[in-house]
Amino acid sequence: MRQPFRLNPLQLQTIAPCPEFKDSTPGLNKLGEEALGSLKCALVSIGPVNLLWLALVPLLVIGVLVLASATVLAINRRRIPPPCGFVETGRGSLHYCEKGQGPPVVMLHGSNGSLQDFRLSVMDSLSDEFRVMALDRPGHGHSPRPEGDHGTCAWHGEAAREAWTKLGMKRPIVVGHSSAAAVVMDLAVRSPQDISAAVLLSGVVHSFEGGDVPVMGLYKLLKRRYLGTFLLWTLFLPFGSLLGGWLLKFTFAPDQVPPEYRRQGIALALRPGPLRAEADDLECLAPTLRAIEDRYSEVRVPLIMLVGAEDRNVPPQGQSVRLRSEVAGSELELLEKTGHMPMFTQPEAVLRAVRRAKELAADRGTAQA
Repeated sequence: MRQPFRLNPLQLQTIAPCPEFKDSTPGLNKLGEEALGSLKCALVSIGPVNLLWLALVPLLVIGVLVLASATVLAINRRRIPPPCGFVETGRGSLHYCEKGQGPPVVMLHGSNGSLQDFRLSVMDSLSDEFRVMALDRPGHGHSPRPEGDHGTCAWHGEAAREAWTKLGMKRPIVVGHSSAAAVVMDLAVRSPQDISAAVLLSGVVHSFEGGDVPVMGLYKLLKRRYLGTFLLWTLFLPFGSLLGGWLLKFTFAPDQVPPEYRRQGIALALRPGPLRAEADDLECLAPTLRAIEDRYSEVRVPLIMLVGAEDRNVPPQGQSVRLRSEVAGSELELLEKTGHMPMFTQPEAVLRAVRRAKELAADRGTAQA
């Protein structure tokens, strides 16, 4: 029985060319002739059946990855259903959770986040003194994303404002974490009559001088119609949990990542909808900030900022520290030994900041009547 051909790539140049291919490609030098002849010999020796299997292997691998991705998505949807309710707005349906009585507080999560950023951290303690509502921003968590190119992220604030108005809230204290600080500052600049105060946690409030944020190139690939879909189902979804775990560790450092947040945060972020929404949000972040950052001196609503001294995601010097000098009467607390997630690692500081915002709103007459 004929034994199957096994080709050692290191021995490719030592294989003699087949007689039928020798000198069949004039113009090549001797080394080129030998290499081409050896390759043709290898293909002939492998045989058509084995060549077919070699061609099928990549397709089988892709199929396994897509099946694994679909399985993980199905499991996550069953394990993490929407925990609360939905409110309809002119910009789509928004998933929200609400708790407590008292002065209204609306909380907006940052990049790759969801309302679980607050529900699993400070929402319970805040609800002892305030009526607290946390929202899934459009396309994130369990909120669907309406179609279309929106240009800037300002429409997130408009959708949130419509949601809290429908739910009977007036002039809330608006809390924004990370990239949601851009949405909150847009409200403070353009619609100060609709909010009583702003609280920023590790906020992104100035456009990046270097242009796009560092991961923008990767997210831009997700927006490509065919390549993006291929990468989602063969790279991001099957292997994203490994990268997600590392990113969470980096984001929380120097503190530990809460196990329940690791489980829910990764599961909610690693889905096609939120990943594409994040690509859109990162792209619209700089235009949003460039449209308002020259007007920060006009802000008159109370502004309280909390930043971690060891925040490696959004270093405070070029962001919150700079904003402190631009907004008269604003207050900044620098939290030692704290990273990017103070609502988990410094919940008392967040509660203190919201209380202070309430006091300043009452003093300046911006609080809910």
